[in-house]
Amino acid sequence: MLDKASITNFSRGSFHDGPGIRTVVYFNGCSLNCKWCHNPETISHQDEILYVRSKCIKCGKCIEVCPKHHVVYNDDMLYIRAGCTKCGKCADVCPSGALNVASKGYDFDYIMKEIRKDIPYYNQSGGGVTFSGGECLLHIDLLEKLLKKCKEENIHTCIESAFHVPFEHAERAASYVDFIFADLKIPNSEKHKEFTGKGNELIIDNIRKISNIHNNITIRIPMIPAVNDEVSDIIDFARIINTFGEGIKGVELLKYNYLAESKYELMDKKYYKFGDRTQDNEKMDNLVEWMQKTLERDIPVYYRKG
Repeated sequence: MLDKASITNFSRGSFHDGPGIRTVVYFNGCSLNCKWCHNPETISHQDEILYVRSKCIKCGKCIEVCPKHHVVYNDDMLYIRAGCTKCGKCADVCPSGALNVASKGYDFDYIMKEIRKDIPYYNQSGGGVTFSGGECLLHIDLLEKLLKKCKEENIHTCIESAFHVPFEHAERAASYVDFIFADLKIPNSEKHKEFTGKGNELIIDNIRKISNIHNNITIRIPMIPAVNDEVSDIIDFARIINTFGEGIKGVELLKYNYLAESKYELMDKKYYKFGDRTQDNEKMDNLVEWMQKTLERDIPVYYRKG
C-alpha cells in the first residue's frame, strides 16, 4: 500500500545514523534473518507481540479477550504464542503495559508529521531523517514518496539497507536520498546464508551498481566474534569493496552489540550469543589497518571507540 507501512519505532536524537542529529524511522519486515540482529522485532513481516512478564499484574483482562492464548498456570500468567494471529487485542486491554504490539501501521502524513517535529535540530546540527529497519527498501512506494517530500522541504535524508531487494527499489531510492549506509555482513556467500538465511550475491551486485550512480555511500560491517571479525575476513571484505564504484566514501566497522538478549526474551525467541563483550580497540585498530592496506583506493575506514 503506497501510503501506509508498519513502523516499529521513531527514534529521536540519534548521532550515529548519518550526519548531525537524526530521527530514525524503523520499518518492519526484513529480507534477511541475521542471527545476531539487535532489532529482532523488525525481522518478521507480521506484527510481533512483546510480553514483559515482570510488568504483568495478573488482572486477567487479556484472558477475557483471548482465553485461548492467555492462561494462568502455577500462579503465573502465560502467553501461548502458537497459533496466535497477533491481532493485538490483548495489548489493547493490558493496563500495565506487559503486553505490547512491537509495530503499528502509519500513513504518509503521520510519518512526515513525526519527521518535521525535529526540524530545528536538523537545521542546527546538519542532521535529518534516516530510514532503516528491518529493510526500508521493501517499502519502496512509500519510501520514495517520503524521500521526495523531504527533498522538497530541504530535510536531509539517509537510508540504511542490506540491499537484498530488487535493484529497481535501490535505484528509485537513490534518485532522492542524500546519504546511504550499505550493509555488508559476511564475505563468503555460503557462510552468509548460514548466518542470515540468504546468500550475498544479490547484495554485492546491488551495492556495486548503486555505487556507480550515487556518490555518497558508506559501507557498514557489523563485527561478529568468530564469524566475520578476523583479519582474513577483513581482507575478503576489502577485496569485495575494491569492485565497487566511486560512490563509496567510507567504511564503518561496527563493534559487536551483545545487549539484545532481553528483546528476544520479550518475543520468546532463541537468542544466539556470540560473546559477552565487544571487541577491544586494539583489535579494531588492527582490523582497520588491514582494511586500509587491502583497499585499492583511499577510503576512510573507522569505528566508534566508545
